[in-house]
Amino acid sequence: MTSPRTPVLERGVLARGAPALARTAPAVICALLVLAVSGLALIGSETTQRTATQMLVMGVITVGTYIFVGNSGVLSFGHVVFVAVGAYATALTTIPRDLKQALLPALPGWLAELELGLPAALLISGLLSVLVAGAFALLTLRLDGMAAGIASLALLISVNVVISNWDAVTRGSQGIVGIPADLTVGATVPWLIGAIAVAMAYQLSRSGFRLRTSREDPVAAAALGVRIRRDRSIALVISAFVCGVGGGLYARFLGALTPGDVYLQLTLLTLLMLIVGGIRSLSGAVVGTLFISVLAELLRRIEAGGELGPIELHPHPGVQQLILALTLLLTLLLRPGGITSGRELGLSPPGWIGGRRRAPRTGPAVDEPEADEPEADEPEADEPEADEPEADEPEADEPEADEPAAHSNSAP
Repeated sequence: MTSPRTPVLERGVLARGAPALARTAPAVICALLVLAVSGLALIGSETTQRTATQMLVMGVITVGTYIFVGNSGVLSFGHVVFVAVGAYATALTTIPRDLKQALLPALPGWLAELELGLPAALLISGLLSVLVAGAFALLTLRLDGMAAGIASLALLISVNVVISNWDAVTRGSQGIVGIPADLTVGATVPWLIGAIAVAMAYQLSRSGFRLRTSREDPVAAAALGVRIRRDRSIALVISAFVCGVGGGLYARFLGALTPGDVYLQLTLLTLLMLIVGGIRSLSGAVVGTLFISVLAELLRRIEAGGELGPIELHPHPGVQQLILALTLLLTLLLRPGGITSGRELGLSPPGWIGGRRRAPRTGPAVDEPEADEPEADEPEADEPEADEPEADEPEADEPEADEPAAHSNSAP
């Protein structure tokens, strides 16, 4: 049974009886929104296009994180670990051989000679992230809620320590340079649309439906036979694959990679996009990414100073982080559901639920007059009030009760 707290449109989209167009409408609208923003960026300046490329890359990472966090309700603080694995995997497999041998002479021979194209490198990055996610799921299978989130943070810290000290492969804190930084808006859009399609496909699958049910009421879901840990593991693996691909794109966007690039700052930015947009809906992940990306770029320009159109700005260090933190705080206080309030963007008004789900909504409205019939019977319920004179008859018979006293006085 769907929880009453679940938005109406979301219930309609997820209902099995809803039309196919209604169930896939959120993904279609999100894809169209991405295409529209990307199209506007292509007619802008080079700086605008680079900002749009970064936004699209962050969209892949945020959607990948949503697949697990949004469907399970478990807030993961360590999902960037899969981004880190994917980023370093793509970096090590796409750097030209000559440059790789010069920068990393201690690399194993097979890895030093390996040079792949972007699609193959991203596929390998996703698969390596899946292996890490599978091992993590086995180790933390019995953890729930906040304990699982803290365990993911511990995993992130551990992996970051390894990356920071594995000089032979990652060059440690010096970072890896020489990564081809040729990522463009046109090359990134298909990956984000693909991530949206994967997220929606899982959301509409049996495992996704069961996991969202357990998110609303884990005890009731377990009582109905839902294997929560298994479904969470499936979501984690799929989420890790998408995040690994996003990490590979992130490395190609930066052109150079250090352990700090895939650590706490990226974690907080990803969670900020999810929470502000709406952590419980795919639409929220996409909308939050677009909103925060635009806001962050505007704040970056204000922070750096210079000219913003006709306005001349003085440098204001730290204003970007301050405003983003206040945005998160205000969202949690004033609109906990985010911009989308946990709803999915759809082609119909929010009150539409479609398919077979429409009848239960209109049924109670038709039966309301029948439910009010007891009010029409109130006069019958008040009949005892009309019988009060009968209840007072003993008072009228008091003179008859006094007759014996009259006879006793006249006997003498």
